[in-house]
Formats: sequence, C-alpha cells, structure tokens
Amino acid sequence: MSIRSFLFYALVVVCSSMGLLKESNAANAKKESVKPYSWTTDHVHVGVRWQPFGLNGCDMNDANRPLISEHSSYAQFWVSWNAAEPTEKHTDYKNNISGYLKAIENAVDACVARGVKTELVMWHCPGWASESGKPGAWKPRVGEYPEFAKRMATHFKGRVDAFQLYHEVNLQGMMNQADMNFIINEVFTNGGRAIRKVYDAEPKTPVIISTSGTSPCQPCGAREGLKGVGAVAVDDYYNQLIANKEMMDVVDALNLNISDHSNGYGKMDGKIIPNCWTQYDLARSKLDKANYLSKSVLSSESWIVWDNSSNNHDVNGDGVKNEVDAFDKTVTIFGKVLERGLNTVNMPWCDNSSRWSMGLVKRVDYNGRVKKLKPEWVIPSNDGGPDIVTRKLGLRGGSDDTFQPVENDAKGLPFTVEDYINPGDPNHLHYYVWRWYSQFAGGSDEVIRHAIKGEDGNDILVSGNGMTGKEQYKISSYNRTKNSFTVLVYSGGANGKGTFEIAIPSTIQNGVHYNNDHSMNDFRGEGFREGTKYRGNIVTKDISRKDGSDQNSITLQVSDAVVVNGVLKARVSEARKFTTIEFYEVK
Repeated sequence: MSIRSFLFYALVVVCSSMGLLKESNAANAKKESVKPYSWTTDHVHVGVRWQPFGLNGCDMNDANRPLISEHSSYAQFWVSWNAAEPTEKHTDYKNNISGYLKAIENAVDACVARGVKTELVMWHCPGWASESGKPGAWKPRVGEYPEFAKRMATHFKGRVDAFQLYHEVNLQGMMNQADMNFIINEVFTNGGRAIRKVYDAEPKTPVIISTSGTSPCQPCGAREGLKGVGAVAVDDYYNQLIANKEMMDVVDALNLNISDHSNGYGKMDGKIIPNCWTQYDLARSKLDKANYLSKSVLSSESWIVWDNSSNNHDVNGDGVKNEVDAFDKTVTIFGKVLERGLNTVNMPWCDNSSRWSMGLVKRVDYNGRVKKLKPEWVIPSNDGGPDIVTRKLGLRGGSDDTFQPVENDAKGLPFTVEDYINPGDPNHLHYYVWRWYSQFAGGSDEVIRHAIKGEDGNDILVSGNGMTGKEQYKISSYNRTKNSFTVLVYSGGANGKGTFEIAIPSTIQNGVHYNNDHSMNDFRGEGFREGTKYRGNIVTKDISRKDGSDQNSITLQVSDAVVVNGVLKARVSEARKFTTIEFYEVK
C-alpha cells in the first residue's frame, strides 16, 4: 500500500476527545467468560486491522459486529506518531491526550473487553520531533523515537500485547533522510529496548516486539544503505537485520507484508520473491540459517483488494475484477502462508477510503444519519440490521449526531452499489473465506500452533481420493481453553464424491519453529494422551462464490475413538472443498 493511500485511510480518525466506550451487556458477559493468557510467538491469530473513526456509536457498532466480537482473535491498530502527538503538549497522555490517540485507546479497550488481543504498529513523525521540522515520513531526531515508544508502552502496558516498531522501512519514502543504520540502531534496537524496559518493570508483563513490514513494491525507492531495489533490497534488508546480534536480541520476530500487490499474490519480482508466501520462505530460511529457530515471522499487514481498481487482478480469468477474485485470492494467500507456519494474518475490517478497497465488511448506517442526509447512499441490509452504505466515504465531524458523510472524489476511486456482488449483504464475499480460516485461531480462546504440513514427526497426514485439485491446504491448532484440536483442510478439486482420512499427533510435539526448547512457555505434551477417548465433529462444505453461503454442507461424527500410538484420526466422506474437523476429549 502506498504511503499516501494509507495515510489518508488512517487519518480519517476524527481527532475529538471523548470518554471510554461503554460496553454492551453482551460484551460484559463475554468479558466474564474470557480466560486471560499471554501472547507468545507459539500462539496463532487471525484478525483485523482496525482504524476507528473516533465516534462513540460508530466504533461501538464496529466492535460489536461479529467480525471483531466473535471471529477475530486479535486486532492491529496503526498509530501515526504525527497524529498521536501533533504537538509536544500531547506527549502528556494523562492531561492532554490527542483525540486521535484517545480513539485508538477506546478501541483497544473495546477489544480487551471482548478477549481480543491487540497490536500497535507505529510510524511517521511529528514536525516537532523530526530533524527536518516537517511532519510525516521524516527522520526523527536521535532519542525522540525511543521516548515515543516508551510513552506508548507505559500508557498501554497490560492492554496492548504486541508492538511493531515501524512500517515498510525497506522503502526510503517511509522515513526520508534516514539510512539503514538509523533504522536498525535507533528504531529497532533503542525503540525495542524502551518498550521491553517498560514491560519488564514490575509488574512484569509479556510483550511481543517485532521489526517492520516489508513492502511488495519493485519500482519504489529502496532505503539508503540497501543493495538494489524491490526484492533485491528486501533480501539485503533481512540479511542486515539478522546479522545485527544486538538488534536480534531485542526483537521477537521479523515481519512481512501479506498482500495481493502486483500480480494478485504479492509479487516483488519473478525470481527472489514471486509471491508473498515465498517472501515468508525467504525470511524463515534466513533465520534458520543463522540458527534463529526461536525467532518468528509475523504479518505486518494483510490486504486483498475487492473492487475494480487498477491494483486488483483478474486472477480467475473471468474477464472482470471483483469480489470473486478477492474470494479466490483469500483462499490461496491465507492457505499458503498459514500452512507454512505464519502465525498472524489480518485484513482491514471495513470499507475504507484508500485508493483501493479492501475491507472485509461494508460500512453500515449504524445510527441512521447517512440515510437522513444522503438517502440515495444507503440500501436495506439482508440481515435486518442497519442499512448498508454504498459509497466509499469518511465520517467527518465531532460526534455521532453531527458528523458529515463525505464521499471520495474521483482520485480516490469511489465505488457504488454496482460494485457489490451481493448488495444487501453487510459482508464482502471474501469475508466468508476469512471467517472459515479464523476458526484456526479460536476467537477469544487461547490457541497455539500444532502440527505443520511436512514437519517430520509433527505432520498433518491427509490421504484419499477426496484430496484433489491444484490447491490443497492443511493447518492445525490446539485450543488450550477448550482442550480441543482444530484442523482445516482445503481441497480445491473436491466435489462430494471422494473420501479422505486425516491423522495428526494427539499431543503438542517438539516443533522446528514452535513448541520447542526456545519457546517462552512450554506447551509440549498437552493434548490427548495414549488411551484417551475422543470424538470429533466434522463439517465439509462448499462456500458460494455468489453470496458466501454454505453449500452442500455435510456434518459427520468421529465416535468412540481411542488414541493409539499418539495419533488422532478422522475419515471424511463425500468431501467438499472446505473441511473443518474438531477433536475433543470424552471425559
């Protein structure tokens, strides 16, 4: 995503001061049932990137939509330092917090109340802290960024579980005047230490600290101090980070972007990084070669375009660029990266105002104001909820009762109801694929990575004529809250005529990158021990590429099974494309 596009998207947050979000009764009930846990790199998360508008009713409506309240396990918030601290007086969060940062704080609190883990991605610089005196993508004066990181960590300790220290710093345009030495020493090392020091102070609180996403942009200007451009520069970027032991001792993970940029699958070039999942392979292999098996790779941002913009791609070859392409891209990208071992993926939660559209759900007229002011911009929702807004817009104003809906102009690539494949659906089509994959992370439950395809002694074995087609994905997790295993199997050619059998380890094994001697917590051995009785629920189905509904769904059972040789087994007959298997212990 370009800097201009995302900056416009992020800064739609209305800078108005307001009180904490009021929790609904449903949220209170959920809060009482949520069991707290510490996020480690062994945990898995599927969630959303949420930029709140700063309007109480609007943000509460977003928090209560199933996307966040039921299906997401984490939410990522992008924090523009420039907007969070526009003047030096705004560094005093207790007495003069900016409206922008207050809006993010309210949204973070809403997530915490729902058991959703939170992550902050920090970027940009206010003019008062930059060497140039200019606000935005400029180099801060030495010492200023670590102090900002310290303030953020102090303010959000106990509520925010992870920090990404910057975004897309492989591109020069994301921090002008800075070179790689400044990025590694001042931002990653000193900034990371500032956060770690706050979280290590009593009461000591775990935190995940990672570096910066890497942009899939071949023609963009590379950071000074990197070799070449695009994929060549990214290759060198990872090399320089991993070679710096001082920095690597500070961070828990490196990052990458998961997107459909360039060719529909995150292409940087055709050789080093032909798609986003080979960028994961690149980073992972470099960590392994340097014997950093304990370090992880996390997703900085994940986005998939659904509209007819130039950044979308007709990946299915049907002659149009629309939500069906987004559906197909989500199947592939999420399947490829999760199967490989990426433990965090997210997508933008709602229709946004950037130059291309990538939200999972549609903006709704939560309080009827858009219909009152612009009745031609809304249509009824299929589910009987608030009307659906059919324009790309921002909500400008200080309150729910006074905001003005402002439509994007032609330069912002506006859309209308004609761009929706199913106009009355409050969700976009690829939401239903995202929701299927989100089962892997269990919502507010504590879920860790289990077996990984192809890993010796820790494999997910699937065999049979029902496992067919060019695309096949297998991912597995263990739900510590429910003491259950979840396996997702995608069989792209399945049509209900074939059968497959699946086998996974019945306990958490010693893994190459997860659940090993380097893990923050030792989960090995958890699960179902030898001789344990277990059952399984199986749902195999198709998902409609017209309206996202379940098609040809069949429910099967695994009954009265016993763990033998440390293995859980299930047989799926009449297999369809999307299969979910949940194993649970019989007491």
